[in-house]
Amino acid sequence: MEQCLKKSYQPGSMLSLALTKGLINEPGQNSCFLNSAVQVLWQLDIFRRSLRQLSGHFCLGDACIFCALKSIFSQFQQSRERVLPSDSLRNALAETFKDEQRFQLGLMDDAAECFENILEKIHLHIESDSATDSCTSKSCITHQKFAMMLYEQFVCRCCGASSDPHPFTEFVHYVSTTALCQQVDRLLGKTERLRSDMFGELLQAANNTGDLRSCPSDCGQSIKIRRVLMNCPEIVTIGFVWDAEQSDLTDDVIRAIGPRLNLTGLFNRVTDENAKRSELHLVGMICFSSKHYSAFAYHTKSSKWMFFDDATVKEVRIPLSLFTLTMCWAVMTSTYRLIHVR
Repeated sequence: MEQCLKKSYQPGSMLSLALTKGLINEPGQNSCFLNSAVQVLWQLDIFRRSLRQLSGHFCLGDACIFCALKSIFSQFQQSRERVLPSDSLRNALAETFKDEQRFQLGLMDDAAECFENILEKIHLHIESDSATDSCTSKSCITHQKFAMMLYEQFVCRCCGASSDPHPFTEFVHYVSTTALCQQVDRLLGKTERLRSDMFGELLQAANNTGDLRSCPSDCGQSIKIRRVLMNCPEIVTIGFVWDAEQSDLTDDVIRAIGPRLNLTGLFNRVTDENAKRSELHLVGMICFSSKHYSAFAYHTKSSKWMFFDDATVKEVRIPLSLFTLTMCWAVMTSTYRLIHVR
């Protein structure tokens, strides 16, 4: 992995990274999936500041993910150490999910699912009496920053019949890499190159691939599902679902990822006026290679991209769009942040 990095960029000086620190992953700990998720969350300044302002919560002691994450964030801000432990959060996750046998000590787990479950548990620590799909609390930073409030519905264009809308909430929007690459191939068959702003359209087409249902009135037509976004999330995370641990689609997926994401392209319809005008920019990626997770995140104060590999923190010195073309990792998640509303 180090050889691949050396070919791709020149490492920056650790002295210039005053607000970036690595996280310990001792042999046998297998905490790289957690460390990568934490680094992306920390670099999301609109999430970091909001978490810092919260104090009251439903505490679960040793199993309190809220306390553990706040503790790590406090060390990121105040500690003089360049590398910090993530044991408190690792232990809290293991205790929280022990009945499900997920995120257990010493065992490798999925970084995207870790990222998503941390957000869900923060919601429960803040609003323990509110269901995940119906939370409207202004203090719940999980829903205020990350939640995509959606509903699905089938509408027949032939006879006009429609199914009842099915509302739900997403914190991570998952897409099949195989379906995504099929859409890329289809579009490249019509044009020589992909537009930089069409990533959302590719994701929507991939999610609709093969998703056909019978008309609700049994008119004989096969219809596609429509997904409608009803709010304007500040942070959108895309989770990539791979058919196998080793895939020959890695380069194609990396080339498909765009630096910008329009919500009107990602969903069939957007009802929120701010969401219609919004543009989100790529600010983080969690990647996987050789049974190991690492992360890239945008450092807002320095306006630079950083690479996080447990204890190792380095600056990416060339544009990330060029850097990703030479990566040897499979992208597991990409996170987009709302930069402005036009």
